[in-house]
Amino acid sequence: MPTLPQEWKDELDKLRAERDAARADSAAMRKSIDQLARMMAKNNERLDQIYAMLRRREAQLKRSQAENRKLRRKLGIDEPDDDPEPDPVGGFSSGSSGSSGVEPNSDSASGGGEPTTRPKRKRRGRSQGGRRAPPEHLPADTEHHRVCACGHCGGRVLKKDVQTSIHYDVVPSYIRRRIIHRERVVCAECNRPTTAAIPPMPCKRALYTSGFLAWLVVMKFGMLIPLDRVRLLLQSQGVHLAMGTLVHLIARAADLAAAIDGEHMKQLKRGPMMGFDGTGLKVLVEGQTKAWDAYLEVYTRDEISVFQFDMTKHADRLRERLRGFSGILLCDAESRNAAGSPGVRHANCNAHPMRRFKDAIRVQPKLAAQGARFLRALYDLEAEARSRDLVGESLLVFRQRHSRRVVRRFKQWLVGVDRLALPPSDPLGGVVRYYLRHFEALTRFVDDPDLPMDNNVSEREFQRHAKLRYASLFAGSPEGAHRWAVLLGIVRTAQKCGLDVQAYLTWLFDHRGTYRRLHGKRACELTPMAYRDTVFATASAA
Repeated sequence: MPTLPQEWKDELDKLRAERDAARADSAAMRKSIDQLARMMAKNNERLDQIYAMLRRREAQLKRSQAENRKLRRKLGIDEPDDDPEPDPVGGFSSGSSGSSGVEPNSDSASGGGEPTTRPKRKRRGRSQGGRRAPPEHLPADTEHHRVCACGHCGGRVLKKDVQTSIHYDVVPSYIRRRIIHRERVVCAECNRPTTAAIPPMPCKRALYTSGFLAWLVVMKFGMLIPLDRVRLLLQSQGVHLAMGTLVHLIARAADLAAAIDGEHMKQLKRGPMMGFDGTGLKVLVEGQTKAWDAYLEVYTRDEISVFQFDMTKHADRLRERLRGFSGILLCDAESRNAAGSPGVRHANCNAHPMRRFKDAIRVQPKLAAQGARFLRALYDLEAEARSRDLVGESLLVFRQRHSRRVVRRFKQWLVGVDRLALPPSDPLGGVVRYYLRHFEALTRFVDDPDLPMDNNVSEREFQRHAKLRYASLFAGSPEGAHRWAVLLGIVRTAQKCGLDVQAYLTWLFDHRGTYRRLHGKRACELTPMAYRDTVFATASAA
């Protein structure tokens, strides 16, 4: 192999040295550019914070100037050309009751001329981010604070005006005693005594009224406060109740409401569909060294929610609960759910494959994004149908015309991806095979306007249960878990009906307690929906 001349070698070494120096300079330049980019990002973030702070300060300054001008007009003080720096004013100014709206000019103030009326200024709208006054429907306590002498020199005051401000306030809740005096008389004819009837109570010889029982249920299943914390709240007011007493009251409330919960389940079975889902609930079982992993189910449609507790996830129990139901069960694609009672058709949730497509983007970014776009197109069509208030036949026509086309192309894409023979560990292959295996149940909503595209409504029903479960850790016993399910379903249904839950429960316990035979109402007449109709009918008659 011929050798290179020495001058060529020197020139080659020189070029290599220049190349290495250029690479080092390029790396240093890239490092400097990255540092500058990070500094610019931090500066931009700081500028955004400063800009937002200035905007808030400007809005506060405008509100203060407007209130200062209003105050000067009330007190009859001429406004300067430029408002001074305002002081923060508490409360919400609402005008004066003694201001006449007429201010004297310089001549009338010295005894000559006639008073002139200041032209009304155009009212400025509330700036974005400003405070809202308390709503009008809140109960109000009015206070009057008088001025007897001048606050500067102690002299006698002449001109009186009223400045009104409105503030939020709170009255602490407290437990009261209800003292009932019942008259006892003796008949002049038969000489037998008669005692006035006691008002409705949850049970005979009850120490606690229906209102107290309703309050306790709302505290636990409405406000999601465990009984031990309710006990501490009562102790802070000097009411010392044992934990066993509170548990006994919850059991009494569940017994009174059990028939209403059963009526809700009957109404669900009479409908064309219902949503279903399940989650865990730990239970303490006597003889077990640790908490038992039990199961809580939810059945829901529209305003009705029913919770059912079971110690296991056996398909026979689900089949027993669905006996008599011949509609569509919207649930997850789980083998236990598919083993429902005869005559029940299944529709599955599209939110699960949507999440799995998003998870698969890390492994198959292009193909997984394409699959997610198909489902996103279906969700966009559902959003468009909701914005147009389409229901019933019009919604069915819309889905057949638009969603059916997307579903047809989506299936072709699924079949094509399935032919790629992706390995079993590939997440994209798993979700594609899942969708093809349950394709009919996942797309059943296209042919049924009563079905939603996913089962998110049922899954959201467990949000309150999850918070209460997190605070309570477990149910004290299987019986306590059954009461948990009954009362949680009653409270949740009343909330979805837009009711005052405590008022409804008080009404329910009054009708299901000692006056049950006197009222003679069936369970279907004591549901939250029936109570709402009764309240509206009473309000309309009044």
